[in-house]
Amino acid sequence: MIHRLFLALTLMPAATAALAQGPSERRLQCDRGPAGSSRMFGGTAWDLYGCNDDRSVAIVTARGNPALPFYFLFVERDGKYTLSGEGTGRAEFTRKAYEDLRRLSQQDIEALAKEASRAKPATQ
Repeated sequence: MIHRLFLALTLMPAATAALAQGPSERRLQCDRGPAGSSRMFGGTAWDLYGCNDDRSVAIVTARGNPALPFYFLFVERDGKYTLSGEGTGRAEFTRKAYEDLRRLSQQDIEALAKEASRAKPATQ
């Protein structure tokens, strides 16, 4: 499990680099979690991890998910969420999860981020 989380967290800088606004901005770190029980997106299980900005949320392949290794990241900027994803998991599963995630409302994403931000930091 920790290896899976480490992989996802080391990939995040690439996904967030395009969203960064400048060198003074704090680096996004999503190491709180997993939060609660796994969630189903696209028919497969995903774990939620909270980020240090208390607004963003990482959705990481749960144990046994054929999309492993993969993660999605909702990042909030100027009141809007942007969805990105990265990994080498099986595309047919990541596509289905992406379709479910992109249909989430702003309120749904905020609820996921709030739940994930309350999780305890992952242990190594």
